This record gives sequence, C-alpha cells and structure tokens, in this order.
Amino acid sequence: MATPEGLSPPLFEAHPSSFSSPGLRQAAANLGLAILFFGSLAPDALHYGTGVANLIWAVGAALMGVLSLVRIPPNAAMVNLRSILAVAGMTLVPAQIRPTVASVGILASCAVTIELFGVVLSQLGRLYLGRSFGLLPANRGVVTGGPFQLMRHPIYLGWLILTVGYVMAYPNVLNALAVICTLPFMMWRIDLEERLLCEDPSYRAYAERVRYRLIPWLF
Repeated sequence: MATPEGLSPPLFEAHPSSFSSPGLRQAAANLGLAILFFGSLAPDALHYGTGVANLIWAVGAALMGVLSLVRIPPNAAMVNLRSILAVAGMTLVPAQIRPTVASVGILASCAVTIELFGVVLSQLGRLYLGRSFGLLPANRGVVTGGPFQLMRHPIYLGWLILTVGYVMAYPNVLNALAVICTLPFMMWRIDLEERLLCEDPSYRAYAERVRYRLIPWLF
C-alpha cells in the first residue's frame, strides 16, 4: 500500500503476502489481538451468563476477533507510551464490568434495545473499516463511507452506547464507575489518533467535511 503524500515516515511497514520478517510480525500481531478478543469470550474470563445482554456483548467481541485476523499493515502507526496507556485504559477498565443482579421491566428492555443499537453502529463501522481495523493509533487509509459520513469515530460511539446498555442491564456503582473512568482514555485515544491522521492531507480534507468526532452536532 502506498504511503499517502505528506505522511511522516512510518514506524514500520509490512506486506501480508511476503515471507519477510515484517510480514511475520504483522501476522503474529493480528493473531495476538484476535486471541485477546476470543479469549474474552471464555465464561471464566468475564463471567458471562446466558442472558441476551451477554450474548450481544459476546457477538461484538467475536466480530472484533475475526477482523483482527485479517488486518492490513498501517502506513504509519503511533507506538509509544502514551498510545499504549490510552489503549490499555480503553480495554482494561471496561473489562472490569461484571454482570451482577440483572435489571427487570422497562429498564431491562431499554438496556437490550440500547445494546443492540450500539453493537449495530459499532459493527457497521467496523465493516466499513474492514481490514483497516486496529487498536493503536494508525493510518491504514481514510474511510469515509457509511457512518463515517456523520462522525469520524462511529465505532467508539457504538461501543460507548453498547457499554451503557450493558450497564443498564446490570446496574451497580462499580459498573457505572468503569464506564465513567473509561471516557478519559477514549478521548485521549481519539486525540492521539487524530494527531497522527492529520499528517495525511486526505484525512485533513475529510475532517473539514465531517466536523464531529464522536457525537453529531455536539462533539
């Protein structure tokens, strides 16, 4: 894949079709990320139950695992302490959310509806992102179709909606705190990714057209 004009030199490059060391490193990184997501599906890992809310949560993790296996290498990536801490916070803090006493009635119905909306939005974004999916800030090409026409980070919004719905399904103080504590890491991750992507003229043009990062008409 050609490096977009104006980008700073990439931290690494790889070609999936090659048998070179970079190609093997990319394959190993994809496999490791997939194992992380598939491992989260183990009942003993996150204490999943059999409810609808748990099933929706698990489907999202499974799709992320599948997409991780076919990722393409980035043109440029940000691999430093800040990016690693931001991603770690985004992934490890919400992993502390646990299904406890389930909600009932209208709250339970609303929780499942919100979860479904969140998982549809996030997975639709991932389908448009395709093989450009990743965790660390990286440039794997600018995607402008689907939900990316309304906001620059629809996957994060979908994930946030999904998580809020899950907490509504299992409401308690610790679960709510986990969501609140995740938000600063998410904003940090978005800011770091935007700094990297804005080195690409095509992304700067896209950002001029789509001004909202996360929530249309608000932020």
